[in-house]
Amino acid sequence: MTTKERIITSVRTESGSYMDGNHLSSMLKATKKSGINIKEVFADKAYFRKPLLDELEELKITPYIPVSPLIYRIDESKYTYNKDADEWQCSYGNATEKKKYFKTSNKNGTFEGYKYYFEINQCKTCPLHDECAGKAARKILKLGKNTAEFYDISQYQKTEEFIEKYKERASIEGKIGEVKRFNGLYRARGYGRLSVSKQSKLTAIAANIKRIAALVP
Repeated sequence: MTTKERIITSVRTESGSYMDGNHLSSMLKATKKSGINIKEVFADKAYFRKPLLDELEELKITPYIPVSPLIYRIDESKYTYNKDADEWQCSYGNATEKKKYFKTSNKNGTFEGYKYYFEINQCKTCPLHDECAGKAARKILKLGKNTAEFYDISQYQKTEEFIEKYKERASIEGKIGEVKRFNGLYRARGYGRLSVSKQSKLTAIAANIKRIAALVP
């Protein structure tokens, strides 16, 4: 795959340059509009957000973004999900038998999702009933509306394919640290986008010259 077909956040473009990912959505649109073909996005878990994932899917871009524990809140040591049956199963083998949509609002905003109800008779005889369900007759799993989708993503991210692919993001971190720590890119020397753009390009040239010099006997 050529650099023209790749993008990494910080975002890698056709020229091989990288862009900051703070405004990823607007940059994706601008990059696509310029005619550069984007195939992949690599980012850290701070960018694991439903609107961004939907946008990448719409643009037919493959995301390599680890799930965020702030958004995906499910203890996978206790629960697993069956996508075909749309049911959750606890570690003791009890499965949910129905679900209900809910929506609540408070001063922090609106939260919507589903309540999954475990089979009541199995819950009552479970040795962990009191610890798990408390005073209720059965466990009711209250989840965000996207939790099931995020579960599938989290399972894929445990595969060797994803782990090996995501290692590519690490390759840029050392380069960014190098130009920031040893080549002065930790702060802007001028004002405006044009000035910062010139500084970044000159810094990259300087870093490359140093590397070439180190290879010369």
